[in-house]
This record gives sequence, structure tokens and C-alpha cells, in this order.
Amino acid sequence: AHIVRAAEAMRASDWRRAERELGSAEGTAVDEMLARTLMVWVRVGQRRPDEAIEQLAPLTSMRPYGALFAYQQAIALDYASRRDEALALYEQAASGEMFLPPAAERHADALVRAGRSEDAGAMLTRLNATRGNASLAAMRQRLSQADTGLPPLTPARAAAIGLYGFGVILLQQEHNADGGLIALTLAMMLDPQLDDARLMFAEGHAKAERYTLAREALAHVGDDSDYAESARILDARLLRLSGHPDEALAAAQAVAQGGSQRARRALADMYASLDRYAEAEALYSSLLAEDENNWRLYFARAVTRDELDRWPEAEADLQRALVLSPDQPDVLNYLGYTWVDRGENLQEGLAMIRRAVELRPDSGAIIDSLGWAHYRLGDYRQALMFLERAVELEPGSATLNDHLGDIYWRVGRRTEARFQWRRALTQGPDDSAAIEAKIERGLPDAPRP
Repeated sequence: AHIVRAAEAMRASDWRRAERELGSAEGTAVDEMLARTLMVWVRVGQRRPDEAIEQLAPLTSMRPYGALFAYQQAIALDYASRRDEALALYEQAASGEMFLPPAAERHADALVRAGRSEDAGAMLTRLNATRGNASLAAMRQRLSQADTGLPPLTPARAAAIGLYGFGVILLQQEHNADGGLIALTLAMMLDPQLDDARLMFAEGHAKAERYTLAREALAHVGDDSDYAESARILDARLLRLSGHPDEALAAAQAVAQGGSQRARRALADMYASLDRYAEAEALYSSLLAEDENNWRLYFARAVTRDELDRWPEAEADLQRALVLSPDQPDVLNYLGYTWVDRGENLQEGLAMIRRAVELRPDSGAIIDSLGWAHYRLGDYRQALMFLERAVELEPGSATLNDHLGDIYWRVGRRTEARFQWRRALTQGPDDSAAIEAKIERGLPDAPRP
């Protein structure tokens, strides 16, 4: 409550009241971290930026927050008109692992004010090529008019960027949904125009299946926002997830009428999610005719072609995706697992899945693939180790619990097998009848590896 009241005070530039409220704040480690972030910007608002910069300096090498603290320090230096120091810190932060679009926007704005518009454009182009972001793309377009379109920097807006960054880390890396959503809520309080935070807030609630709340948040993204299209695309996906497929498809088709490649890609994804694979495949193909070096499109088309029983074409698409981007764990996992499952290129397929696990060691789905590949090869000891780890990482997955039940059965742990199958039944599996049959009769004799 003290943190919320401090945020309200910061919006009103009442720095003394904000300091008093933060001085009374106590709670979890996340609460203390959020309070500390706000206090940094209270000091800046009190025209004491040197104290804030000094507090941030030793934190810039701390993982996984180092790049976030470096960005915060750079923004503080920028606000204090220490341009050269700010640009050096912006560069340090940009070389880190964190992708933070609103901070990258401030970096580009600082470059433009320093007379380096070409450098700003190059940076935005590079970021869009590797990560893609609607707001950064729009800013890149605006640079031709020598205008970044950003509102003036204030301590409240800067604090909102920091809180947004914490929200991203807490949600995506530390799997702390409550902490992440608290950080994003505070960010939106401090800067109601920060639609980056609003979209991430909606994603966080969608993951928790709170679709109505997620859609209410998206409704506040205006048509003039750089993220308007992104919000409408996400809203269509939320309609599908909440059990309204016809409305979802109509929404996706309406967005795609705007003609952007991203919106048409979202429509293709919608067709695929509704098992309308022929329509999805045709749309992916038309998109590839415009962008033949997009590995994501090759991967998406490969999945639809596999569903259409056109494996040779799907295999070619997957291999092309890996030529374009060799270390994509999803592609490595899909191709490697399919080869093993089909009894083709066994060692190469297994090596691909192992590489995918190295690249994404916390993915239950990819570790499940490695376990299931060992299962198909008859190596039950290795399979058991990986499948138990996969379920530990993603306990809510019907597929992973079903697979773990199968391996328990094969190693003679029949009671545990039926327990896992029953657990899988409660998680909305694609084929409930097959799992019910296993609970009743068990598995047939093991096939030849």
C-alpha cells in the first residue's frame, strides 16, 4: 500500500510524500526491489541525480538485472543532461542480454539529440531485424522527419520503464507471476501511455487464464498507439483461448485487412490453431514469397505441412529454417524429434534435440522430447530421468504427464503410471479416450525400439 501511494505521489511530483511513503514500505524481496527502484527516481525528482546514479552503478553487472540497471543509470544521466556519459551507458546496456524497447527508444532519442540520427536508425533497424517490435519500427519511420515522437522524459516515466523491465524479468525468467504483475501495474500507474507494460500485463493474465481481465487491459490501447495492431492481434488470440473461435477468426481477419505482414502472419497462425491447415499453409506460402529469408515462416509452414501429411515438404522447410538460423531450439527440437519418431536419422535427430535442450534448458516441452526420443529408442533409464524433469518444469501439461505415465509403466511402476495418466486426464488432453484406455488396460507389450 505504501508503494502504491508513493507511485501516486510521484505522478503528482510530490517527492517529499513519495519519499515518506517508501520509507515506510516493508514486505517481500520483490516489494523491497520495487521500492528501491522508485526511490532512485524520487532522488532524481528531488534534483539529486548523483545519489541515484551512485546507487545504480554497482548493480549494472548483476545478472539477470544488470542491463536493466545500466539502462536506468543511462536514463538518469540523460535526464541530468550528462549526454556523453548517458550514451556510453546506453551502449553498455544495449550490449547486454535484455531487450527493453522503451529504454531502447530513449537511447535512440538521445542519439538524435546528439546529432547522430543515422546511428539511431541503424540501432533501431538492428533491433527490429533480430527481435521485432512495433514501437521501435514506428520510431524508425519517424526518424526521417527527425522526430522520435517520444513524450518528454520525467522521473515518473523513467521509473515506469524500470518497473516494466522488472515485470518482464519476473514473468519470463523467474516465473513469479504475482511480482511481475505488481511491477507492471505500478508501471502503468506511473506512465499510462506505456503500452509495452499494458501488453505484457495482458500476456501475464492470459497465461493465468484470466482472459476477461487481459482483454479489458487491451481495450485501453488506443487506435493511435504504435501497439494498436499488436493489441488487436493478441485480443483475437484471447478470444480463441477463451472458447470463442468464430469471433476470434473474425477479429484476426479484420486486423489482417490492414495488410501488414505481421497481421497476416497472425491470421495464418489463427487458421493453424483452428486446425484449418490448408488455409494456413497457403497464407504462409504467400508471406514467404514476400520474405524468403524468414526462418519463422518456414518453421510455421513446416508444422502445417506436417499436419497435412506432407512430410517431405515440411522436412525441407525445417532444414531451410535451420540454414537461415542454425540455433533455433524449437526448430531443432521439432526436426530432431520427428526424425527419431519416424525412425530416420536417429543419431542426428537425437543430437539436434540435445542441442535444443542446451539452448533452452528450462523448457519442459523440449526436455520431454529428449526423454520421449530415448523412450522410442528403448532406453528407458534415460527416458525416465528426462521425463521426470520435464514434468517438474511443466506440471500442468497433459502431454508431459501422459508420457511420464507411459515410461512408469514400461519400468514396472504400474501404480505411478495410472496416477500420472489420471493426472493428465484432468489437464485437458487432446485424446482423453486413449488415456482412459491406458488407465483401464495398461500399455501393450513394448514395441521393438
